[in-house]
Amino acid sequence: MKFTLKICLGLLLFLGAVNVAKADLVTDLSKRRIDINSTFTGASLLLFGTFTETFDYDPKRHDIVITVKGPNKPMTLRKKAKKGGIWINYYREEYQEMPSYYSVLSSRPLEDISDNPTLGKLGLGTDFLFFKPDPLRQRLPDTQSWKEFRDNVVRLKKLEKLYIDRPNGVKFVGNGLFRANVDFPANVDVGKYEVSAYLFRDGKMIFEEHSPITMSKFGFGNQLTQFAHNYPWTHGFLAVLFALFSGWLAAVAFKRK
Repeated sequence: MKFTLKICLGLLLFLGAVNVAKADLVTDLSKRRIDINSTFTGASLLLFGTFTETFDYDPKRHDIVITVKGPNKPMTLRKKAKKGGIWINYYREEYQEMPSYYSVLSSRPLEDISDNPTLGKLGLGTDFLFFKPDPLRQRLPDTQSWKEFRDNVVRLKKLEKLYIDRPNGVKFVGNGLFRANVDFPANVDVGKYEVSAYLFRDGKMIFEEHSPITMSKFGFGNQLTQFAHNYPWTHGFLAVLFALFSGWLAAVAFKRK
């Protein structure tokens, strides 16, 4: 009887400890769905949160990192080389699982929050994003070339404002409250996005929370896209008919003039 009681008390203490750990950080989003139409010029998402009353927050020991990752998409990157006296697209790297969008915001620069092994294990920051290359299609001579291709992928995505590193992007507004603004450019892809919040203490990640948001199209453009995907042959046939009709109409109009 005493042994059973000890087990029950131990389980209760364990569950209580788990609940306290899970309640250290509470976050929420200003919206969980962003609609995209033909006039979409970008959007901004507000993430805000706070610590529980039982959590002893110390600005010198604790940090917050927030990431937003878009759906994976394939991408091919090519590099010219001189072969046979002419320059051709010879070197190529194909990535099958690459985030179409990635934004990371933090209360301090990432290198001041934790060490590289920890950041690399969690994949925090564009320096530690891993892109899965297709080993059957790559034509790179060595590891250094692979790193150059990977760095150029990040550079191109940053130019398109699809990859964002924003140190000090998480702002504390007092009493343990914090906020962060996540910006999406007009060229974001539709699909499911994952918003993640990480709490660090003395360089170690002690809590993480994940929330989904959805980018979706609406209006006539979305209906046309859905029709093209669901009925590709019918869509192609109608497109040819429309092109023939447009050509005939233009010929009649110019002939009259």
